[in-house]
Amino acid sequence: MSEETPQAAATPTPEETGQEDMLPLPPEELAPTEPPKPYEDRGMQAVEPVGWDASTGLAEAFSLVTLERIRALWRQADALQRRVLREVHDKKLATELLDKILEARNALSESFENYEEAERLLNEVAFLLEYQKRVREWSYSTGLLIFFYEVTWMTILGVALIFLGPGLVEAWATRLGYSPDAPGMNNLTWFVLGVRSAIWGGLGGATGALYALWRHVAVYRDFDQDHLLWYLVSPLQGMALGAFAFAAVMAGLLSMLPGEEINIRSAMAIFAMAWVMGFQQNVVYNIVRRVLKAVGLGETSDTSSPMAEVG
Repeated sequence: MSEETPQAAATPTPEETGQEDMLPLPPEELAPTEPPKPYEDRGMQAVEPVGWDASTGLAEAFSLVTLERIRALWRQADALQRRVLREVHDKKLATELLDKILEARNALSESFENYEEAERLLNEVAFLLEYQKRVREWSYSTGLLIFFYEVTWMTILGVALIFLGPGLVEAWATRLGYSPDAPGMNNLTWFVLGVRSAIWGGLGGATGALYALWRHVAVYRDFDQDHLLWYLVSPLQGMALGAFAFAAVMAGLLSMLPGEEINIRSAMAIFAMAWVMGFQQNVVYNIVRRVLKAVGLGETSDTSSPMAEVG
């Protein structure tokens, strides 16, 4: 049995350890194969979005506008044209709608790319036709009710104006401190004149509401039932403004003649002013707002009402 001499363990090769990348490169591989290129400033370059193919994207977009949709839009234009000829009674509006339909057809005939523009024009025509239809329905439903409402107010106020006198109101006016022999503002005659002024203001308010209704139904043909509340409160606001007109006139007379008894021989001027204030309520409110703004108690604000629109 031979004795083995101790010797150093065999050193593993880099290939065996997987570290062949750590071996030094030969000089010929370290030398550059080409000289470096000089720096070139190319400025800002347009970058195409990743994954975007312009031709494919446009093809997908236009694939939504099928030939069937084009034909359906053309049929819609034909149907809207027939509706305009049948339903629209205003020459100016009919011309405007027919021009929009013609513009939509021309845009669609030029290129399918104008599909959305043509569709928008036809949608405008459809909206205006539906709006005119709603206006006609509102005019002969809500508008007719408003007409009878205002006529009822005018009848009640007219009867009260004819039969209201000192003898009728004396029984309950005395409980409020009014007397036929009292001087100044506590005189029963003044109280009756104030009530009559309020009635004239209410008549003006009802007349103004009927006037606005007539203009929007018969002239402008743009009656909107969203203004219903304005028509309902117009007689009541007119009565309040009529009473205010009488109070303002009396306050002015008392300030000019503080120590003298005022005899009102004719109150028709006061009644006429009360009627005008009830008829043109927006003018009065604008004056009040301007006065309040001048003294720093309020701000002017635009109000939208049927009477404001008709001037």
